[in-house]
Amino acid sequence: MYTAILNLHGLGRPPRPLPDGEARYWVGPDLLAAAIELAARHRDEVRTLFTFDDGNRSDLEIGAPMLAAAGHQATIFVLADRIDAPHYLSRDDISALQAMGHAIGSHGAAHLDWTAQDATTLEREIGDARARIETVAGRSVTEAAIPFGRYNARVLKALRQAGFSRVYSSDGGVARMGAWPVARTSLTDEMTPASLEAIITGREAPMRRWRRRLSIAVKSRI
Repeated sequence: MYTAILNLHGLGRPPRPLPDGEARYWVGPDLLAAAIELAARHRDEVRTLFTFDDGNRSDLEIGAPMLAAAGHQATIFVLADRIDAPHYLSRDDISALQAMGHAIGSHGAAHLDWTAQDATTLEREIGDARARIETVAGRSVTEAAIPFGRYNARVLKALRQAGFSRVYSSDGGVARMGAWPVARTSLTDEMTPASLEAIITGREAPMRRWRRRLSIAVKSRI
């Protein structure tokens, strides 16, 4: 059995203007419902996990209840600077998610490209943000998700030195839980149940798989 990790950002109609490039990552609840159904259909061959990035309030209003009803516990990666901001998760929302059985992780502070930050800003994004999220969650935060999926050797080293037990990318493909980082596939609005099933079952063209592995190797070493 192998693992596939499906990552979501926003569900339903966006309640706020979205930055360039973000709209495609807001998907309808029907796509999540299809993913949940496919996860159940293939549960004997694939372990399907779910995560959320950014800490949008739709995580609580739509996503978390759907997953909990199907017996899934997700990890929600929040941004320290956006806790209690309009349309994002509040402190009480985070407590409610934990009460439903979902876990809280760090997505940094301000949703920056970590590869482009100086040492001071990177520490704020990784170490300081983690401490702030732990204060809100009331427990240790041991997992992080990299904003934009952009990383290099310096970022991976900083995350390891910060003491995270697991770090997630958005590289796609099968997830190796011992990898650093662990690959996830982000759901987008152009996906269909058929394309989701191909992702969950690991049906992928060999050339695409080879290119992704090469990209991961390069990013991890530069």
